[in-house]
Amino acid sequence: MDNEQLKVFLAVVQQGSFGRVAEQKFVTQRAVSRQISRLETEIGVKLFKRSNNHITLTPAGKYFAERAQEYLNNFDSIVSELKNIAKSVEETLYIGYFSIFDAFIMEKEIINYQKSKSQPPISFFTTEESVEHSLADLALNKLDCAYINHYGSYDIPQADLYEYVPVYSNEMVLGISKQNKLSEKEYLDEDDLVGQTLCYYSIENSDFMRKTFAATVDEKIRNYQIERVSSIEQLMTSTALNQSIAYIPRGLIDQIMQPDPEIVYRHFRSKQKNQKYSMQLIYLKTNKSKALKSFVHSIKNFNLQK
Repeated sequence: MDNEQLKVFLAVVQQGSFGRVAEQKFVTQRAVSRQISRLETEIGVKLFKRSNNHITLTPAGKYFAERAQEYLNNFDSIVSELKNIAKSVEETLYIGYFSIFDAFIMEKEIINYQKSKSQPPISFFTTEESVEHSLADLALNKLDCAYINHYGSYDIPQADLYEYVPVYSNEMVLGISKQNKLSEKEYLDEDDLVGQTLCYYSIENSDFMRKTFAATVDEKIRNYQIERVSSIEQLMTSTALNQSIAYIPRGLIDQIMQPDPEIVYRHFRSKQKNQKYSMQLIYLKTNKSKALKSFVHSIKNFNLQK
């Protein structure tokens, strides 16, 4: 069975006659009748009732006519799309990001690329996942690049295999409920965290943020819990209700959420390291993608213009 047989069948259904279809196609009536008979033989079902120069669809024929038309419509659409893809000069770029914070930066950089009409045109595909997941996908070439937060201390496996492009920097701060007496202080130090529950946001189970923060404080006083929440809304709600202290990137929370009047933000002074962070785009040095090269170039220019 091929598409031409289906088209002849549908033409017979519309015209209600083998003869009229034969005239349209400049063939004999017997040729049209043979095509229909061959189609019926191939699918093993009678599609027409034939009687004294008159044909009518069988119940199976009526069903088949509907489905055959749907099939041809879909087939034509698929062929058209394939032709468009074949003609397209667009490159693809697969990007990972770990939170709503770096997603905000990523969106601006993608939009800048599109508005500047940089070449080549790129189709962007983005995925939210943990830093660990992104690193694994980069290694497996499932992603071309990913955004991560370089903060505290985190040993990226085989770090020398990657290029790192800084895209934004600021400091990590602690979000505290106004109900918490610590909110009255100008800044918090390590002793203030003893007995407290700290929360961070990550869509997937991840040790990245926990380990990076823990690395900034003295091991001797790490007498507190660090817990993950799976949404930014949950993080802010538990903070406002004085159920936890949130550590979040300053400068980005203001861009993505309205200020919560029940939460204040305080600097954190640790003895081990400062609380500066740097959002970075990372990618494998061996990735030769034209789209990646052009996107990185666009990001660097975009940051210079800020």
